[in-house]
Amino acid sequence: MKIKRYVVRNMHEAFEVIRRDLGPEAVIISSRKIRENGLWGFFAPKKLEVTAAVDNLALQKQKAQQDSETQELRREIAEMKALLHRMSQRKESEASEETNNSLVGKWQKILQDLDINKEIIQELLEGIEEQLNLSEEENDSLIQEALVSRMADLLEPDTPTEGNSRILAFIGPTGVGKTTTLAKLAAQFALFQRKRIGLITIDTYRIGAVEQLKTYAEILGVPVDVVMTPKELKAAVGKHQDKDVILIDTAGRPSKNTMQIQELRGFIEAIKPVETFLVLSCTTKDRDLLRIVDDFKVIDYHKLIFTKTDETETLGSIVNVAYTCKLPVAYITNGQNVPDDIEEANPQKLAKMILGAVG
Repeated sequence: MKIKRYVVRNMHEAFEVIRRDLGPEAVIISSRKIRENGLWGFFAPKKLEVTAAVDNLALQKQKAQQDSETQELRREIAEMKALLHRMSQRKESEASEETNNSLVGKWQKILQDLDINKEIIQELLEGIEEQLNLSEEENDSLIQEALVSRMADLLEPDTPTEGNSRILAFIGPTGVGKTTTLAKLAAQFALFQRKRIGLITIDTYRIGAVEQLKTYAEILGVPVDVVMTPKELKAAVGKHQDKDVILIDTAGRPSKNTMQIQELRGFIEAIKPVETFLVLSCTTKDRDLLRIVDDFKVIDYHKLIFTKTDETETLGSIVNVAYTCKLPVAYITNGQNVPDDIEEANPQKLAKMILGAVG
């Protein structure tokens, strides 16, 4: 670990010096305002002392190798669990052959394979065979339409948030694609809707994250502000009062880290009213998704965004989470391309997408 201290005039200069000296993967450990020594230092403006660190190349390679091996092991364990789960379901199916031979049993199995929770499956299928009252062949072609309608009824529609919806903040755990999602929406607003936008980031933990957002801002020709405190965030929002939309990027936070979640809450509280989106990845396990939405509740988010829909075979987690927390899904993303791979979501579209793999 290489650690260095810098004395600069402001955070912008710190980013430039650290990036040039330690590289884009450097991490800021601490910062504080100081006075220089001597008489002139007493009367001169305070300077900013920033401490940054970066791993050496050997440690980086070792960590990358360990991460790769860990991911491979997790993948193998997940495959084994999935195999055991399928074997268990097969035994249950054989034990209740009469039920599974029915049309409802068939669609119950289909919905289970889509990773939809049992409680939701029960609600979706309750009374559906009697409701349609058709032959099996006719039902098989129409039951999917009925399920789409029923699933859409279970999901909350996306309605405008009360208060000031021109300030949009994006929160969530690490690695879900918050910055890329923000860039896609910024491009949609700026290029297609011709809105005046401003970008703000409070993600100062990774130099590379700031540079990524600055690159997007430069391409779009829009301003971007980097802030470190709730007070600076409030001032930056005030500076952009002439903008139609202000988009705020935040640092990824592990939901189990209550201290960091509370710190993030302080930023959001400083700029209320604000429309806050919790960004989640479809590749995350259901149990973890439900824990994340519960842990982030202290921030009072209003809507959900699901990313990486193109990286998983089933999308049942979307309806599982949205139904459980009773919040609308505002957007879904299905790739890395900016600004194309993002869509507005609504209950009917989501239901069709989730059940779209059946055929």
